[in-house]
Amino acid sequence: MTLDAHDQNIPVFDRWFGTWHISVNRKAYPVQQLRRRYDAIAPGWDRKVSRLGFPSAYRGLIRRVLPELQEMVPGPGIRVLDCGAGSGALSKAFAVEMKQPFDLSVVDISPRMLTLAEKALQAEGVRCRPELADMRTLPFKNEEFDLVMCAHTIEHLPDPETALAEALRVLKPGGTLILVLTRKSLFGAYVHLKWRTQQLSSSGVLGWLKNEGLTDAHNLRVGTGVWTRNLSRAIVGRKANCGTSDLHKAAGPHHPIETV
Repeated sequence: MTLDAHDQNIPVFDRWFGTWHISVNRKAYPVQQLRRRYDAIAPGWDRKVSRLGFPSAYRGLIRRVLPELQEMVPGPGIRVLDCGAGSGALSKAFAVEMKQPFDLSVVDISPRMLTLAEKALQAEGVRCRPELADMRTLPFKNEEFDLVMCAHTIEHLPDPETALAEALRVLKPGGTLILVLTRKSLFGAYVHLKWRTQQLSSSGVLGWLKNEGLTDAHNLRVGTGVWTRNLSRAIVGRKANCGTSDLHKAAGPHHPIETV
């Protein structure tokens, strides 16, 4: 399947008014166009992320998750995947906080972003495996990773359920998922208009993940700064301790994530 085979529309507005059903959609960016846009903003992206306070906010988020992760996967050799890694802010935060050896793979559709992420991680003494790929078609086997992280990525996709299903597919039973979303807000509306993103409800995503078998799933605040606190929300949970096929049997029927 080619990446562009996923191209769909982004829901903007969908409401019933009595017997009237009004639905407005916007065409999603084709993958190649989205890649070019990310390549174009890559040189200044790390500065923008830093000005908003995300590096320290991500470190605080990782500190809250690490004790449980290390309890579930004792000893060295934790396998970590960062989906939609961008310039590597979330991976770098993990690298700074993690005190034992780990194996890191990073995925993004932008080659320039991947180059920036690799350089940022090298500066922290961390080697990573960069993969130029779409999160909806991850180039990994089932149940490879102890931790899958993803920040501000699935809302950029017309089919976030596909991306989340892939994240759960490559996550080991008992493994941890960290998902950071853009909150519904005035700034979120600006991002939605500029980047044609989904306006995802954190409660809708949380419900979908629980339906798919994510256990102990809950919301977490992203940092204490005014920007990160108001722009983002994190969801953390563990994959049910069973095989991939058993997980899908137990999850029941699929339901779309609430978007508008």
